[in-house]
Amino acid sequence: MEAKRTFVWNARRDLEHCTRDGNVEVARDGSVRLCKSVLFQDEQGLTHRNNTENLSAAVWARKQFVIDDPRCDEARLFVFGGSTKATCNGRALKRKTKLRSTGWVFWKVPPESLKKGLNEFVFSGGGSLLIESSLYPNRSAKSVDGGRTWDSDHLCCEGIEDGEYLVRLRLAQFPKQGWMVSEVVDLADHGSGVRPRTGVKDVRLSIKGKIPRNTGLSVAVRTGETPTPDVSWSAWQEAYPENRCRARWKRYVQWRAVLVSHDAGRTSELSRVAVEAVVDVQGAHAGGRPDVKVLELTPVSLRQRSYPFAHQPPGGRAGTLRERYELDRVVAEGKTELERLILLRNWARLSAPRGWNRGTAEWCPPWDALILLETNKKPIALCMCTHYSTIFVQCALALGYNARHVILDHHCVAEVWSNQFRKWIMIDTGGLKDVPLTCHYEKDDVPLNALEIRALWKAGKTDLIEAVYTPARIRADRAELKRQCKFENYRRFAIPFRNNHLVTPFPGELEQGQVQYFCDMYLWWEDKAVPTASPEYGKTSCRAADFYWTLNETLIDMQVTEAPNTLQVTLGTVTPNLSGFVVSIDGGKWEEKAASFTWKLRRGENELRVKSVNGFGVKGVESVARVACGG
Repeated sequence: MEAKRTFVWNARRDLEHCTRDGNVEVARDGSVRLCKSVLFQDEQGLTHRNNTENLSAAVWARKQFVIDDPRCDEARLFVFGGSTKATCNGRALKRKTKLRSTGWVFWKVPPESLKKGLNEFVFSGGGSLLIESSLYPNRSAKSVDGGRTWDSDHLCCEGIEDGEYLVRLRLAQFPKQGWMVSEVVDLADHGSGVRPRTGVKDVRLSIKGKIPRNTGLSVAVRTGETPTPDVSWSAWQEAYPENRCRARWKRYVQWRAVLVSHDAGRTSELSRVAVEAVVDVQGAHAGGRPDVKVLELTPVSLRQRSYPFAHQPPGGRAGTLRERYELDRVVAEGKTELERLILLRNWARLSAPRGWNRGTAEWCPPWDALILLETNKKPIALCMCTHYSTIFVQCALALGYNARHVILDHHCVAEVWSNQFRKWIMIDTGGLKDVPLTCHYEKDDVPLNALEIRALWKAGKTDLIEAVYTPARIRADRAELKRQCKFENYRRFAIPFRNNHLVTPFPGELEQGQVQYFCDMYLWWEDKAVPTASPEYGKTSCRAADFYWTLNETLIDMQVTEAPNTLQVTLGTVTPNLSGFVVSIDGGKWEEKAASFTWKLRRGENELRVKSVNGFGVKGVESVARVACGG
């Protein structure tokens, strides 16, 4: 028999499930449009704090940007370091402003001073600029004769550097393009928990939006048999505006919208997407076999991030770290996951009792726990908050937990995915030189993450937060500042795009935290799509799932088969370094199972318990399916 399935995205809560790039925003009315902010930059700040160009009356620096359409509501020029004087296309810029809590300064640039094509910004009169090494696009140059002649190949004090100055230009205009991708749609989903055998006969997309002159909007689809797109899926095929898609439809479908603007002052809008499918339900009962009833099924919400993330693999230097420092013994006394994480954070902080000491080498080491643990006791090298967090993060990774750094405003903490609480939680390994205290924050006995802490602080509700030390617990807003960092540190925060620093130091910065933040390899949280807290950076997001995606949960999909009282079970998960699944049937022992297997039901109640397992041997969150069989 035929059945119709309809899936609609026409509200902000629907569209927040979709991933998107930084050029797209979801407005309050639920429409998708280009974000009115463009950052022009030719570097990512991958340099060293001392790789500088020192300016003087004779030594000037020039930075060029190519702008196709200079029309904008506002323009700001961001420079790490800064100079006494700056000009835009020969026009003097006024009122240099230092950004709050940062090493960046900015000038407001009169929009009328910009032009189509090449724009020149010249810096002189003292100060300094940082340089990132590169050969392209060659838009930075130095003058040693007060601007009469320019050299783009011999920068830095001795003329040995070729690269780009850390200068960025942000214009309040619409970008040329942005994209949004929906979550994967299961066309066979009918809500009962046990789905019938289903074939897809046809799929149609309907779109609503606005396409002003000199803008564009296109929507493409792809389809496949797996819940996560892989090589077996079809390629993206155009479905709108020309509706020429002729796909061979499979069970799963995903759409992608691309918004285009050829006018810096205009954007197209997408207000509604509907996927309508006609499916062929095989069997006499559209909801599955009439003799199988679902009693319990663990709900799983797989929140997806918009940006890629590189995970630390098992073995290698992570294995060395685990064995050399007997990390299993460090956490052995913990009865719960949280207790084990607390033991690990305390051990990480006490690994270097003389924190914030530059050591005999006077060196700020990279994010590498093996180096830190070898150098931080004498000490030979610096060990401060970023390094304590590094030790915790990488030791947690070596034990099989999913952890990453979190950069606050002048402080560095960690976050780790908790199977116990099914969420990310913040771990502070300490930010104080003389008080080796560690903590995490809780509300209603549930540990908080950085975004939750920030939201409570901004709402004036820090009285609801408890700071949990070892063993003390105190209302966080009443704790002395010598015990913890200030809540103002949470005014902005960022995460890296990887935690595999034991594999490679790049991409990354060599001495993170030694000076103000200049590296643009982190994703910064913003309350809105147009950045205000961290406008000097090119990677920002106001979508919570880009920071707090779900991990280690397992989706149980059940489908009837031709065999009586038999279900086809398919498991899906987002588990980094996935090695497989373990399954317990009707209270039996846990056994390894493939991602797809048949489940023979007995008369009466049946129970299936499932966990993912990662390459470190750590089991994920348990999912349960209980069904009653009348056959």
